[in-house]
Amino acid sequence: MKNKTAKPFEFSTLSKWLHWGSMFLLFALMAAGTLMVGLEDGDPQKMTIYRIHGMIGLLIVLATIARIVIRLRRPQPLPEGMTETWNIWLHNIIQWGIYLVLLGIGISGMGTLALNNMIAFTADPAALDRTVPTIQGHFLMTRLYLLLMILHVAGVLRHQFTRSNVLRRMGLNIPLGKA
Repeated sequence: MKNKTAKPFEFSTLSKWLHWGSMFLLFALMAAGTLMVGLEDGDPQKMTIYRIHGMIGLLIVLATIARIVIRLRRPQPLPEGMTETWNIWLHNIIQWGIYLVLLGIGISGMGTLALNNMIAFTADPAALDRTVPTIQGHFLMTRLYLLLMILHVAGVLRHQFTRSNVLRRMGLNIPLGKA
């Protein structure tokens, strides 16, 4: 009988795809958002980018809901070496904060369209009433998301270089830090 060593915890293949796919979609969403605010209303390119932004946002909301369901059904163990109460607390706040803020961004974006009698496929930024309160919420939540993302990446890098190969859990077994 072979002596099997315990394999360190890794996320499921589906979780890894949802994580990295969400990251890719979020970069595309941020690029589209940045491009569209620099264009004039009525520009056909702005309308196309606006609609793409809305559709990508819907995909991110769906991926986030899937990630929440997976996380609730299979709670993740903490990364190796994470034992301090403050660190565990901060880890959980940031992880759940990211999920909830992403949902809030999606809801505020969909709310803005709904309050303007539009959907992502037919959105027209030239006809958008920018006084609806959901626009301000969308703006504020995107800034909160950026802060949470910076904290998330900083935590991953801190853990990677001081504790263990935390990147391996998400499918990136690269020789960095404590790899």
